[in-house]
Amino acid sequence: MKIYELAKEVNPYVVEMRRYFHEHPELSNQEDKTIERIGQELAGMGIEYEVVPHGGIVAILEGKTPGKGKTVLLRADCDALPVQETKENLAGPRVCCSKVDGVMHACGHDGHTAMLLGAAKILKEHLDEVHGRIILFFERAEENGGGIPQMLAYMDEKGLKPDTVWGIHLYAGLESGKMGLLDGGTMASVFGFNVTIHGKGGHGSRPDQANSPIDCFVAIYNALEAARLTKITPFQPLTVSVGLLQAGAVGNVIPNDLTFAGTARFYDRDLVGMPFRNYFFQMVEGIAAAYGCTVSYNSITEPAFAVSNDPECAAFARKVIGEELGNDVIAFPEPWMASESFSQLQKLWPGVFALLGINNPEKGTGAAHHNEYFDLDEDVFKLGVAGAVTYALRFLDGDVDTSSRQWKGSVRDLFTELGVKPEVIDSYYKAIHE
Repeated sequence: MKIYELAKEVNPYVVEMRRYFHEHPELSNQEDKTIERIGQELAGMGIEYEVVPHGGIVAILEGKTPGKGKTVLLRADCDALPVQETKENLAGPRVCCSKVDGVMHACGHDGHTAMLLGAAKILKEHLDEVHGRIILFFERAEENGGGIPQMLAYMDEKGLKPDTVWGIHLYAGLESGKMGLLDGGTMASVFGFNVTIHGKGGHGSRPDQANSPIDCFVAIYNALEAARLTKITPFQPLTVSVGLLQAGAVGNVIPNDLTFAGTARFYDRDLVGMPFRNYFFQMVEGIAAAYGCTVSYNSITEPAFAVSNDPECAAFARKVIGEELGNDVIAFPEPWMASESFSQLQKLWPGVFALLGINNPEKGTGAAHHNEYFDLDEDVFKLGVAGAVTYALRFLDGDVDTSSRQWKGSVRDLFTELGVKPEVIDSYYKAIHE
């Protein structure tokens, strides 16, 4: 099979699908019409599928021969963001625009879904060359992590255990036509926090009679900045940022409360994520007490896993995709400090998360993700389709054995590792039957 030629042939369909999804974006947990359209497309290809309530869509392609009995999972996400899209990108008018006010595909998920549909079309039409099983995994609510728990619960209940997982992210930090296939850390883990400091307000003329939550926050913020140098190993990356800060109404009144929220990003959960988490609580509460304040935690996300490519799978991907598309396509960009729910799939089953470059100044597609100017270079879709099909087919026929590197516990154990309470875990399994 000449996979790249088939990807070129299916490209008009992929572009059509991407433009449809881009024009009709839906926010996380609201992707009902998106899921419906994906199902319609799969049905039109003759592919049976199941809608996972609150999770997404799972479809299974059974090859005409079992081959070596292996299974490959191909994943795409499909939610959009609450961003007001501009009519132009960085160079001029867009090829298509969102038709939903205040909502746009500002991260590339429209392209991810379209590419997986294109890959599904090729694979379905060539089942005689599929020597095993391929799972198509369309995930809702990636942006807030709301879809992956139900999808994993579904996989658990159905006994679906792939030998490897493949995902791809269109990436503005890499030039168009290049595919980043890194060993190890590719996208970061995240620890999120939203905290309210409760102080004692007062008049600005007598700060000595108040316990200012603003003064308390300044000390906390400085301690967060210092943590990277004094509390965490210098041999592992850590970024910390505060993106929300709310306090006060007028300049001459010290407020009672202040709320701040932000994230920490890292690659090593054990050496960086958990130590930073533990320090965070000790530091926040200790400084608050010193300033005569108390704190309440509005939301805390336990440190997640990083997107980490299995070295053997990544090397295999570079080899087979380089043979199909040319070695000049393969790139080694810096790891991306954003986070991705694909990390949970990789924690269960070794695999590869590729970064497909879309940065093309002539087309104006270099704006950062989650930005109102963000746009996609549609010419790279055929590379993404070909990459997914190539990895899947070659892995089924190849000799890569991931059995020793798969998660040894249950899916429930994985949720527990992430700090999810038992009753919440039960709710994931309940939700898929609603």
